[in-house]
Amino acid sequence: MEAYRVTKDSPAWLFKAYDYARTDAFCFGQGIPLEGEFSHDEPVDEKYQAVVLIEDHKPVAGCRVTYPEDGIGKIGRVCVTRAFQKSGAGSVLIKEAEKWIAETGITHIVINSQDRAQGFYEKLGYVLNPEVDPRVYEDHFDGDRETAKHGYVPQKNSLGFACVLVEKEL
Repeated sequence: MEAYRVTKDSPAWLFKAYDYARTDAFCFGQGIPLEGEFSHDEPVDEKYQAVVLIEDHKPVAGCRVTYPEDGIGKIGRVCVTRAFQKSGAGSVLIKEAEKWIAETGITHIVINSQDRAQGFYEKLGYVLNPEVDPRVYEDHFDGDRETAKHGYVPQKNSLGFACVLVEKEL
């Protein structure tokens, strides 16, 4: 399995590999509507960072890396194709993203996750922070960020899961 760091200057096939992994894992695997999965994507800019795993010339997994606040790295849109779930690919992916974030000197990492994946992240050393609205670290969050960091109560959505925030200090 090879890990690729994707930036705005990467070859187009790496962007397509990540989109394929997202489509397979979220749209086909979880029934998330295509427009729901991709509607918040921002245009590729100078800050774009993603990690993609490829095995035998096929996309396996991917995630985005962003820096929503000073001193915080965020791993987002974590996906593993259906054929590679429970294969260890997710752990490899997260470790690659953590390594890239650590190279910037940042040691605090957050992940906005589906509640059903919480146990996976806990095995990697992440801790649930149930009081924080995980949307607070999204670019399109339009609420009061300070209020959202206290007293959040996760609610299941129409797709059957709630979003939670897990975090880790490297």
